[in-house]
Amino acid sequence: MQRNVNWAKTLIGAICLSGGLLAVAAPKPDKSKVSAAPTTFAPLPEGHELASMWNDPEFARRLIGSYGFASDIEPRMSPEEQAIYRDKVVPQLRDDPTRAQSLLTSLIKPSGTAIFDFTLGNLHFQAEDFTNAVKHFEAALEKYPDFRRAHKNLGFALVRDGKYAEAIKPLVRTIALGGCDGKVFGLLGFAYMSQGRNVSAEAAYRQALVFEAENIDFKLALVKCSIATANFDYALALLDELIRQYPERNTLWSLQANIYIQREQPAKATISLEMLRRVDKATPQSLYLLGDLYMSQESRDLALSAYLEAVAKDNGQNPAKALRAAQILVSRNAWAEAGQMFAKIRSGGTPLSGSDELQLLKLESKAAMAGGSGEKAIETLEQILGKNPLDGEALLLAGDYYSKNGQKEKAEFRYRTAGSVQGFEAEAMVKHAQLLVQSQKYLAACELLKKAQKLKPRDNVQRYLEKVEQLARTSSRS
Repeated sequence: MQRNVNWAKTLIGAICLSGGLLAVAAPKPDKSKVSAAPTTFAPLPEGHELASMWNDPEFARRLIGSYGFASDIEPRMSPEEQAIYRDKVVPQLRDDPTRAQSLLTSLIKPSGTAIFDFTLGNLHFQAEDFTNAVKHFEAALEKYPDFRRAHKNLGFALVRDGKYAEAIKPLVRTIALGGCDGKVFGLLGFAYMSQGRNVSAEAAYRQALVFEAENIDFKLALVKCSIATANFDYALALLDELIRQYPERNTLWSLQANIYIQREQPAKATISLEMLRRVDKATPQSLYLLGDLYMSQESRDLALSAYLEAVAKDNGQNPAKALRAAQILVSRNAWAEAGQMFAKIRSGGTPLSGSDELQLLKLESKAAMAGGSGEKAIETLEQILGKNPLDGEALLLAGDYYSKNGQKEKAEFRYRTAGSVQGFEAEAMVKHAQLLVQSQKYLAACELLKKAQKLKPRDNVQRYLEKVEQLARTSSRS
């Protein structure tokens, strides 16, 4: 009897938390049999935020190793339970996890060891049956509340199942019980960050880096936490370190550029995005952003270069962004650059939709009128209005053309019509008022300006109204 007890103690001591599947002093299995035991642990699909950490072979090995137990801090087993675990459970865990599930289900008893509940939870966890995994981990904790590995794997299973808020408590309890390692702190940081608790997440990731100082995922997460808490200096310091190590990683340059933008340092943001561009890692989105930054610095030619490259890179698949860039060029009176942008959009591989085509036509009309080709512009605008008589933007543009060319009745008609289109009322009233001022109809102009101010108060319109009112008073006295 004493010999059996000693052998059991040796078995329990040999199974370690951080070892392989089961490092046990049991008879060697028959090598002619092929083990059905999986070597991964509920892997995540590539592209998931946690995939690089979760699918790491070392992390999977540690999770698989959690089938073992340590006698000094684990729930106890009776001699009979030890013998069953050694002679029946261990071989099934190695060779046929499905049969091991059935065996453990039959062995679990209300007064039995929590080890059986925990091991069954692990089998369900590895098979990606998270509902039953959580159920059995919680059952193990009811029997043995300070079962550290049950808390740890419960937290892991909840994270893997996307239940981040619920995972926080068991992960914190794991740390309180001494189960500190980089992955526990890293997953706790991820869970906190998913709940918007960025200060807590930052503290967790800092601790995670104590254990895994070179873990780039933890450093990137810490950068994001620092940005969320407006700790930009620390975020930039971390990024500088990461960029020196991984200059080819486009995410790092993009993050750095975004921080500089938030700090209102467009010149530095431009340098970050240009570095990304020079290593041919710039995306269409980053190129459009680069173009915007150049426009904010009045560098039209450089902005145009970035915009054109963005359109080329996405092969005309995102006309809305290209049209937005063209709109920016038009709004800054960059007519020559806008013309090149129009041509690039039209030469794209994808035909424009009806609404995008109309938007481009209106932009082309603005540029044409500014360049002295008003007749061509008004012809295009009237075609647009023929298709949609209540296109507010086209009505205003047409009114502007007729106003400049002395056709006041036509201009007034377009402005009146635009004034009935939702979203264009205030602008149409102001333009109509300006037309009336040209004809010295000051009182009527004042009425329109007052209505426009009620709809959309603006300082410049108010100053104009006051001048027109002064003209009206002067005119009435003369």
